[in-house]
This record gives sequence, structure tokens and C-alpha cells, in this order.
Amino acid sequence: MTVDKDYRNTVCCPVLEDVEKKKQDLEDEIKQNLSRTKIIYNKVRERGSIYHEKFAKIYNDKCAYCGALWGLLPTESFEIDHYINEASFPDTTEGRIKAGRMENLVWSCTSCNRGKRGITIKAPYDELLNVDNGNIAAVFERDGDYYIRIRSTYQNDEFIRRFYEALHLNYETKRLDYMALQLERKYQTEKDEKKKHILGESLSLLLKRRNRISS
Repeated sequence: MTVDKDYRNTVCCPVLEDVEKKKQDLEDEIKQNLSRTKIIYNKVRERGSIYHEKFAKIYNDKCAYCGALWGLLPTESFEIDHYINEASFPDTTEGRIKAGRMENLVWSCTSCNRGKRGITIKAPYDELLNVDNGNIAAVFERDGDYYIRIRSTYQNDEFIRRFYEALHLNYETKRLDYMALQLERKYQTEKDEKKKHILGESLSLLLKRRNRISS
């Protein structure tokens, strides 16, 4: 699905590319190196592990739902999400294997992941809200003040609104995360040391405000 702009990215952010292939490649690597692995989730969820870091890189270190950047927020602010929640699968070893397969895993900030936990995504919403191929960017957008909004096409869709509210996509913190991302990208590319210093101070103040709101 083609969209005019992905609300998760600033103009300086790289777009997600070949996410499904990269995830499959990582799964193949895990199975090759750890042949007894059954639940892929258990290998990528461990913070500090090479597979956790490689999984994050597939998503450009950004939450697949809101676009928050791992690096601007603390390490513990990100988790591995089950796109189709675990409650949708049988409470058996086979069910956990299916829930924890690579194709069902998503890089997510803690806020989005835990808010989404009680949401069961079924057809056609599993494809409509697909974060790996960018379909979700046709459902949500940024307004002029950088808030995430539901696009007009889906304003009256009850499930979309429930998803939107459960993940707190309308929160001020999501707006500040986006503004911080813009400042961070400008800071990284600025050559003038005085301007770079100002950008750094502005970013620091913005993150302090963001942390006060979320604490």
C-alpha cells in the first residue's frame, strides 16, 4: 500500500525496508546457531543479547507503532511485542511456539506494547495495521502540531479508535518523542558548533520535559 508519508518517521529518518525478509534471515541465523530453539521470542527478548540488538536494527531502532527512537529513550523503554497477542493462541507449548515465531514479533516501545496487550487483532485489521509493510501509515498520520491522529477514512471505525487509544497514540509523550527525533537528527548532521550546541541543549530540555510527563 502506498502512503504519502509515514507518521513514524521524520524527513531525516530512513524508511523501513525488507522487514519481513530481514526477520526471516534473523530467524534462520538463530536456528542455525541455536539449533534446539523452539520459541524464537525467547532469543530476541533478552536485553543486551546480539539477537535483541539485531532485531531492533531491522526496525531502525524505532518503535514500529509510534516511531519513538531507542537511544533517545532508556533501554528499558523498549520490548519485543507479539503483534497477534499471546492470548489469541492456545496456552500450550505449541501455542507459545506459534505466538513467538519471528513473523509475529515487533519492535515496540513499552508504552505501545503494554497498552496493546489486551487488544486482539483479527482480520481484516491484522493486515490493515501491518507495521512491517507500512500499511499502518495509511491509518494514522501526524497533524501540524506533530500529534498522531486517525486519518479521516477511519475516524468512525470503532476498532481503530480502540487500538489508537489503547496504545496512547494521542498522548503528549508521543508528540514529544517525535519532536526529539527531529532535533536529534538535526543535531547529528549540524556542522556549525554553536548551532550544534543550541540543538543539544534544546534536545536535553525537551527530553527532561518528556520524562516529567511520563513519570
